[in-house]
Amino acid sequence: MPLIVVVIENSDPIDLLDFTSSLTGLAREHEARLRAERPGIEPDETRLLIVEVRKGSIVLEMLPALAPIISTMEYTNTAANFVQHLAALVNPLRKQGGRLEDPTTAQLRNLNETVQSVVRDSDGALRVQARFKNGKVLQELIIEKEDAKVIEANVLEQRREIEAGKSVGYPRVLMRLHQSSVEDVRVGKKTSEKGIVESIDMVPRVLIYASDLAGQRIKDEIMKPDGNPFQKGFVIDLDVETVGGKPRVYRVLNVHDVVDLEDD
Repeated sequence: MPLIVVVIENSDPIDLLDFTSSLTGLAREHEARLRAERPGIEPDETRLLIVEVRKGSIVLEMLPALAPIISTMEYTNTAANFVQHLAALVNPLRKQGGRLEDPTTAQLRNLNETVQSVVRDSDGALRVQARFKNGKVLQELIIEKEDAKVIEANVLEQRREIEAGKSVGYPRVLMRLHQSSVEDVRVGKKTSEKGIVESIDMVPRVLIYASDLAGQRIKDEIMKPDGNPFQKGFVIDLDVETVGGKPRVYRVLNVHDVVDLEDD
């Protein structure tokens, strides 16, 4: 039975956040791929489990939780297909100005996270393989450092293009946080955060993030250990959801800037 093997060939020490970001991006894309192929799959069956970490460059051997409950041939195809799928996403982004055809913002986020372990290394590379224990490689994706930089730039720009193409009810208004939380970004769902937009009124309203990019920009300020998100102003594009003609929820479409709010 093949494993999904991730090899990070680093020449510099890797920031822990970049390392975990790469693994998180791969895991999320693996989960999304399985859900697309197997509607109704149980959440626990989409996880990637690390079964071995080897010395030298960082080598992680991963076995999907699904593996024990399907046939060897079916799993072999699943592992190989995932690496093929990942390569199909990455390859159009290797050239300057490269774009994916009709991607989701989640896919773009996953790809951006995946390359983080390489993009800041002076001479690194990332390999993702479907490989047997005896070393036989079924499929392989290789991302060199220079490729990673181009991929990151293209992904971020395409995400901005997607956000810019959405309709905007209140463009570039200033919002301040009234309530924050440390929960993960949940795109399209009500959060525990509340914001005030004084150009509308002084009432705090629940926030919904229209994209991961918008939500993560605000979350980054909330999570900064040396910062105070309540002393920040967020320049955002905003839609307002109403009930009975009255504003009830703020849908944050895009975050253009974060500014310091001075106390009077």
